[in-house]
Amino acid sequence: MKKKTLILGLVAACSLAVLASCGTEEKAAKTPAKDTDKKELSLSFGVMPAVDSLPVYIAEKEDFFKEEGLTLDLQSFKSPKDRDAALSSGNLNGANTDLIAVSTYLQGGMDFQVVSQSSGNFSILTSNDEIKSLADLKDKKVGIAKNQAPYYFLDEALKTKELTVGDIAYEEVPQIPVRIELVKNKKIDATVVPEPFRTIGLANGLKELGNSSELGIDATVFGFTTETLTKNKEAVDAFYRGYNKGVDFINDNDLDAYYDVMKEKIGFTDEIKDKVTLPTYKHAEQIKPEQLNKALEWSKEQGIYSKDLKEEDILNPLLTK
Repeated sequence: MKKKTLILGLVAACSLAVLASCGTEEKAAKTPAKDTDKKELSLSFGVMPAVDSLPVYIAEKEDFFKEEGLTLDLQSFKSPKDRDAALSSGNLNGANTDLIAVSTYLQGGMDFQVVSQSSGNFSILTSNDEIKSLADLKDKKVGIAKNQAPYYFLDEALKTKELTVGDIAYEEVPQIPVRIELVKNKKIDATVVPEPFRTIGLANGLKELGNSSELGIDATVFGFTTETLTKNKEAVDAFYRGYNKGVDFINDNDLDAYYDVMKEKIGFTDEIKDKVTLPTYKHAEQIKPEQLNKALEWSKEQGIYSKDLKEEDILNPLLTK
């Protein structure tokens, strides 16, 4: 009898072990399914080597995008034309661009929307001692690339002195480093440049006649294709959460904490470090409608843009919801 009881006990124990094993295997089998169900967020985004892209570069380095569950394919372009070609060919979901470029996208039929303003800045520099203010640029030779955001800024800046780009002796100089050299060597009287070329120019003895921040002229923006904003909104949300963390990192740390990123990604050097003045970075917010309307009206005047689109067709409300 004792032998029979012992056998029954062993059978029961084995049965429990088998059941426990089955439960463990079933649980293990279900775990990968949960991971599979989790949506993977990914975006491709184009940037230029400019200070308005700095929070993006920092967010990438500090893994802020990864913290938000986003895999970001960050592509850096030295030429706006290359960036725009990547956008139009579908190789980018979004980009750091400007309102004049946006007008060309819309004119060409690209479905693209502006989501936020970026902290871009343009500066007018001169080496001509006779030029004391913007008003003195009348009939002076200014080197710049026509029908781009810096050209738009120059025209808007001149209007504050009741002048236009039609009142200057314009010279086409697409390459920014060449512009700096031409002004420095007094081959042209002035030019318009972004950072880090503003600081490089000032370090080489050029003087600033005005900049877009002081004059309240905003033209640089972040935007995405309409398809991305419709079908991949969660990824765009994650992008902006990472971006805002990048802004906080800049505002919470000294320049030393991220100057290596500025050197590697934007082109700053150790020689100009003590002369650097960065814009005030803020969490992402939509650009003001009046800035958009002003830029589109200018594009129409220049023959770049001829469509009649409404603000709500261009300015996406993602950040205002």
